[in-house]
Amino acid sequence: MNEGRTGGRSVRMFKESRAEFLMRWYLYRRWKKRISPLRQSEYNFHTIIPRLRDRGDIFIDLGANIGDVTLAARRYGMRVIAFEPDPIARAVLEARTNDDSGITIIPKAVGGLARIATFHQRPDVDDLMKTQSSSLVLTHEHTGGNTFDVEVVNIVDFINEVDGRIAALKMDIEGAEAECLEAMLDAGSHRRIGYMFIETHEGFSDEIRERISALRTRILSEKIDNIDLDWV
Repeated sequence: MNEGRTGGRSVRMFKESRAEFLMRWYLYRRWKKRISPLRQSEYNFHTIIPRLRDRGDIFIDLGANIGDVTLAARRYGMRVIAFEPDPIARAVLEARTNDDSGITIIPKAVGGLARIATFHQRPDVDDLMKTQSSSLVLTHEHTGGNTFDVEVVNIVDFINEVDGRIAALKMDIEGAEAECLEAMLDAGSHRRIGYMFIETHEGFSDEIRERISALRTRILSEKIDNIDLDWV
């Protein structure tokens, strides 16, 4: 998700350059006793990404939405592969990337298995920010919204077929993270990636919460140090 909540207001990430953000960050740390998860995630991105260039120059954005993270990665000179199945968000993403040859946009979803699946939108999806809730996972927010079929790409097969070194991957796919991560860890696909920023959506259901909890335990026990499960 590229949007957070502060005092009831929507807050977008990556509105500033890296230099501007870091300047504000140090001022923020000086005066704020509690750090918001949103600011922490943006700080982590800006500090980790520059250290990954020796591991590759490809950034994979799973759930790119309107492209805030895609464009942030592109500003670091990375080639970006952006997945976005929601047609409303994708139209904005395509307009913002302006036919940049360094960005490849794929109009599909990702999962642990290749398939055709039902994709759910909120009824108020005309509000661009609500496209961030579009998902393969049906929740109460989607009641009365549009549904349509999308192609789901097997994430392990896709990573195996990427030509080049993958510096980083961001995954924000509204509840489908568990199935992707389970498949990636089973196949060892995470070893091909320098670092992974993951939003987990544990609040969607008890099942997702339990699966993410098991993944946290597994990541800790296997001493995997390139996966951040606290991206917001």
